[in-house]
Amino acid sequence: MDTEKISRAVPKGLGVKGNSRAAVVVPLILGEKKEEILFTKRTDWLDEHPGQMSFPGGRYEQKDKILKRTAIREAGEEIGIQAHEIEFIGQLDECKTITKYTITPFVARIPDREYDRNKEEVAEIVRYPIEALITGDCFEWKEHTNSKETILLPYFYIEEDIIWGATARILVQLLELTTEWKC
Repeated sequence: MDTEKISRAVPKGLGVKGNSRAAVVVPLILGEKKEEILFTKRTDWLDEHPGQMSFPGGRYEQKDKILKRTAIREAGEEIGIQAHEIEFIGQLDECKTITKYTITPFVARIPDREYDRNKEEVAEIVRYPIEALITGDCFEWKEHTNSKETILLPYFYIEEDIIWGATARILVQLLELTTEWKC
């Protein structure tokens, strides 16, 4: 994984008016022998995106002042990571959701350790090897219909999990930017 490409990337903003702002940390665990991405599986009782795979993050609050602080605060709340443990590499393009959020993804290196999930929000913390995401038949484009439209979305099927929606769109950009993989 070539993380220098992330630090050199110029992220695109969407300029979507009326959407709520959110930010996520795209957490990379980059060791000598393994490269992994950490995901959270949301609890089934959350109002938005229940049971879905996601990156640690959430809604912007005015006290955050900037979206990077939102990502730090929310990641701390969800997986128990401390701000000093997050080594930011760069930012990816903004991504909008069907629930009217504009997400700003910040890619960061995090320590290879166990994390403590917030049991109210996070059902499970999952780490997947980057190699598993870019090899084999775990990816496809699939039509998704909501109340307004039908759109084509990326889907990753890995072990018993499905990564789709905004999380998959962010993942596609990350993998295409930093590896030889193309969807």
